Amino acid sequence: MRRSLLISIFLSSCALNLEDEIPLSLTADSGSFVILELNRANQEGYVITKDKKKYLVYGLPYVTKEQFLNLGEYNITIKPKFFGESRIVISDTNLVTPKLSDQERASAEYLKVKKIVSGTSSQFDNDFNFIAPVDNVITSKFGKRRFINDNPRSPHMALDIRGAVGKEIVAPKTGKVLMAEQHFYGGKKIILDHGGGLFTAYSHLNEFEVEEGDIVMKGDIIGYVGMTGRVTGPHLHWEVYLNEERINPELLIDLKYAQD
Repeated sequence: MRRSLLISIFLSSCALNLEDEIPLSLTADSGSFVILELNRANQEGYVITKDKKKYLVYGLPYVTKEQFLNLGEYNITIKPKFFGESRIVISDTNLVTPKLSDQERASAEYLKVKKIVSGTSSQFDNDFNFIAPVDNVITSKFGKRRFINDNPRSPHMALDIRGAVGKEIVAPKTGKVLMAEQHFYGGKKIILDHGGGLFTAYSHLNEFEVEEGDIVMKGDIIGYVGMTGRVTGPHLHWEVYLNEERINPELLIDLKYAQD
């Protein structure tokens, strides 16, 4: 799988590589992240340590036109990126144009998730290393423009990973379960809090293996792949939130694309 070069800093699934000195003017892709020297960023957030130095990992927004961001001494240019298109057909019209009561339910669920990922707590560790929650191929990448029954929808702000119903889903990092409940669009959904404003979310599950309040270690089973909610088939819909921005999970793991 081709990896994106994030300025002069990049992650692998195993190790973090940093330049001796991070330039103060940076350019990065929409929906990616930057790693900055903590004492020069003047910003709270997810902190990692490398060679006894502290760095801030900061999530960047999904943009459709060039944007600029100032963080302490750093000037960051965020470039739009075309991630492709996704066109699906949903036969249940209520999942495409819901009745009023379902719209209200979906709106309340969206606001609940938004409130959760706006919080911050103590970190469980000081690295930014992940394992794939499902060891399989990517079926739909982050950032795609979506069309459902030929109608434009919001971009696909997650990574879809193939999995048969019942396939184990593991925690990619140690964290705390803040949500394990049924949602209108997302079906059975889990949110893990990893601290420092870093959250991961898992949708369309068949079953939960955890409850709200549980602490899970990296590699622990948290649930099982399913096809609940608005789906066309079984898969894991995986989201990563960092400082309230949904970032591209593909940058954190090493999985191949489906060939079919």
